[in-house]
Amino acid sequence: MPVDRRLVTLTAADGEEHDALLEIDVRAARRRTRATGRRTAVVHVHGIMGNFLVGTLRFYPAPLARAGFPVLVLETRMADVGQLFGKAIFQDAIQDVDAAVEWLRAQGFDTIVLSGYSSGATLATRYAAVHHVPDLRALICLGNPWGLPQSMRDRADRFGAHPPYEELVRTVEEAIGDDPDAPERDRLFLVERSRGPSNAPRDSEVYTYRTWWHSRGPAAVPAMAHRQIGQVRAPILLVQGTDDEVVHPEEAERLAEVARAAGNLDVTVVPIAGVGHSFEGGEIATRDAVVSWLRRRA
Repeated sequence: MPVDRRLVTLTAADGEEHDALLEIDVRAARRRTRATGRRTAVVHVHGIMGNFLVGTLRFYPAPLARAGFPVLVLETRMADVGQLFGKAIFQDAIQDVDAAVEWLRAQGFDTIVLSGYSSGATLATRYAAVHHVPDLRALICLGNPWGLPQSMRDRADRFGAHPPYEELVRTVEEAIGDDPDAPERDRLFLVERSRGPSNAPRDSEVYTYRTWWHSRGPAAVPAMAHRQIGQVRAPILLVQGTDDEVVHPEEAERLAEVARAAGNLDVTVVPIAGVGHSFEGGEIATRDAVVSWLRRRA
């Protein structure tokens, strides 16, 4: 049977509505339930400027579904132009992940796996760190940076961003004053050469003061995976491309060291040789690594 795809709408606790795509192979899921006694599903969170269709690693959900793990690919308020319109507040997006988990529970799934790509991995890590729920079976991170603020500062220094990171911090602090959540002070701004060596749009980033402060600012602790991962009690898989141009390959091992030092005895790092941040060219190896690891734990 082909993988069935079902569009659903989720409502967060604060009333925000978002789309999600459930990818499920019903027969494979039933076989897995008979073998394990559990109904397990995966919540997968997209990266920056993505949504439930793009920015998610599109090769990823269907193979998991065929292996018996239905995947709910979630759109959060961080999606698309959320960071341009002031809605993409990192910590608020926890409510979107929670809505996905609650929806799966309502469908009868009794154990949950959290998964995320890039900044979505950071959000999944934060959720796993602050929601110590008994049905959380595992955390899967693909291209998870050490911290979103640290990652942006590193790229800014590497590519000569304009304005430089420290100047940007001063500008935003002066603009928002002592209340970073005052919407009337929010404004758009552009950072050139933030993601690459040119002034072309593809190498630039656009934020509002608030969306930047809460995800890339120096006080954005929830967006720092290294400050969160030590609180995750479930098994952790960190998948990392060895030629990643956005996240340094050694960041996965450093995150693993933090988790192990905090007492998590089941932390695995899988390097995917020769691939960058999009995992292009390493789709099969990435898929196989995740499915193999997941079968032993969920």
